[in-house]
Amino acid sequence: MSDICDFEWSNNRYRHNLTISELKLGFNRNEPTDRSRALIALKELIGASRDYALKDKSCFQDDEFLFRFLYARKFNVNEAFQLIINYHAYRQRNAAILQRLSVLDETIQIALRDGFPGVLPNRDRRGRKVLVFFTANWDYASYSLVTVYRAMLLTVEKLLEDKQNQANGFIAIVDWTNFTFRQSSNLNPKVLKLMIEGLQDCFPVRFKAIHFIGQPWYVEAALAVIRPFLKEKTRDRIKLHGSNLSTLHDCVARDILPTELGGEGPTFNPLNWYHELLESSQTVTKPAPSYCLSQTQIYTKTPAQFVPVVGKGKGADLSPAPSRSPSPPSSLSASNGAEFLKAATKAAAVKIGVLTAKANDPATNTLLGVTAGAGGCEL
Repeated sequence: MSDICDFEWSNNRYRHNLTISELKLGFNRNEPTDRSRALIALKELIGASRDYALKDKSCFQDDEFLFRFLYARKFNVNEAFQLIINYHAYRQRNAAILQRLSVLDETIQIALRDGFPGVLPNRDRRGRKVLVFFTANWDYASYSLVTVYRAMLLTVEKLLEDKQNQANGFIAIVDWTNFTFRQSSNLNPKVLKLMIEGLQDCFPVRFKAIHFIGQPWYVEAALAVIRPFLKEKTRDRIKLHGSNLSTLHDCVARDILPTELGGEGPTFNPLNWYHELLESSQTVTKPAPSYCLSQTQIYTKTPAQFVPVVGKGKGADLSPAPSRSPSPPSSLSASNGAEFLKAATKAAAVKIGVLTAKANDPATNTLLGVTAGAGGCEL
């Protein structure tokens, strides 16, 4: 007979008997009762842990957050618990890189506008979300590989709010076509190792397949350098297709792929996911907890498409603004952001020769709006 583990939950002395085999082999994620038992067991391990990485146990009562780790390790409680420890330890070691992770960060915005990463609207045949990277679009002079990593983590954390993504995982398609040797020289090995460590061992995300297409010889050389840091399971999931798109289509159906990847879908537009992240950042009613990567920053602004312009006769006319209004730095708080936007509105009014009371009236402010025109994206 299997040994029995007794746990005491908080101060209520609630006891829940779990067998050693259940902790080692995991629970059936398709059974609601098993999911509940696994969650209870994971909470018990967190509550009893004296690991320094878990000195902050504020995630203890957040069931939705803990389920991410259970799904990532197929409801193996011990492995999910170790993943949580790795997650917190990784964040503590790399606090300078992971702090203030927000879609309002200016460099992250540039990366997202270039499609790092892009997210396809439809899932593959196995229900997995598809991330795409067109590496030739990387403007390394404007943002570093670290920024690409930050934008990717922000994207993954947002997608993990959906339990279907937690359960089914992701696939990534990396198009190296027209990726230059000069761009490849900016693939910092230390950052690549940091990315592998985080995505492979520390974050509750499951990449079921990574497809490379159009890769030049120097990309394959870089892959050979980082290959020793990859687990065998991860190495097996990297598929090199070269210029043969038919082998990619054998793995990912053409009807969900954009035309750039030989698919039947519309042309890839990176602004779609960028807009979705911006919109979702303004629907949050309370700040994100400390154990989450992304940070919520909510501010208001005057609609950019209309500013007061002097018209003929008395009064002013509302006409479309000739240019975009400036966006506040990502490090501003909500109150500072409002002050920044008020000052920007005032400056715009002075520039066109009029300053009205309405430009400084907070009642005219509205929540962040996003419009896309022929010239791109306006905030």
